[in-house]
Amino acid sequence: MKGKIILLALSALAISGCKKKVNPTPEPTAREIALEDYNTNYLGSAISDPGWTGSTVTCNAGTLPQTTHDKVIQRINYFRRMVGLNDNTTLDPSKYGMYQDAALMMKANNALNHTPPDTWTCYTQNGYTGASTSNLALGAHASNAVTLFINDPGASNTSVGHRRWILHSAKTQFSYGSTNSSMSLGVIGVAGGNTKIPAFIAYPPNGYIPQTLTFPRWSFGIAGANFSAATVTMTGDSGNIPVTIISAGGSYGDNTIVWEPQGIVTNSNADVSYTVTVSGITGAAQTSYTYTSIIFKP
Repeated sequence: MKGKIILLALSALAISGCKKKVNPTPEPTAREIALEDYNTNYLGSAISDPGWTGSTVTCNAGTLPQTTHDKVIQRINYFRRMVGLNDNTTLDPSKYGMYQDAALMMKANNALNHTPPDTWTCYTQNGYTGASTSNLALGAHASNAVTLFINDPGASNTSVGHRRWILHSAKTQFSYGSTNSSMSLGVIGVAGGNTKIPAFIAYPPNGYIPQTLTFPRWSFGIAGANFSAATVTMTGDSGNIPVTIISAGGSYGDNTIVWEPQGIVTNSNADVSYTVTVSGITGAAQTSYTYTSIIFKP
């Protein structure tokens, strides 16, 4: 009996020693991580129908299902993660009604106004408060509006205030309301206190960004920094990239400089890199920062 036990032990040992060595699975590259994040959390947060239950005819602000809530915060956290910020922000349900009222007013009047007059259709004081503390969008809803805020097109948005509020370093919470064609994203009076703050908040970020999310306006922000005398230089594979600084101030979120580069390639099958240097900064840990954004086709 004892010999049989010994024999079994030796046999197991022998089998173990003859096993073929298996190479460990390689760690994913930064590009692979960015692609997976885009597919899972950006495309995965798309909404064709937000499920709004309201009506402008009866001035019913309506509600939205939990699935829409989940996708809105998923997309917000996707953009925050991309730039190195905390990606665990949440939505404050106690403010949903206020922002639903605001979104309803924008849709009912087919206009955007942070201080809507009491003559507006479907006006409420609750909606006024929501409008005055939120990013407002018309022609987009729910998570789709989040992307519109990050893009921040238009002559009145040169300081990219909507983008800056979503990428505000202090944020730990947002709230919102949406119809099927308007959105009010609560960004003022919501919880702050985040401590996961990178050295700077750049968009496009340092690292990989999908072509589809590379917008004409580039921005670079640091809380408390002064960009009034700052300069921006960019280089790409073809050499220097002309840039036009369009804002170096604005009281939205973190202090930020905004510029529009010329000739950025966003339709290449190959990855395209652009190195950015922002110099002449005061009130920050450094006077100059350099980083590289890599635009890829997802």
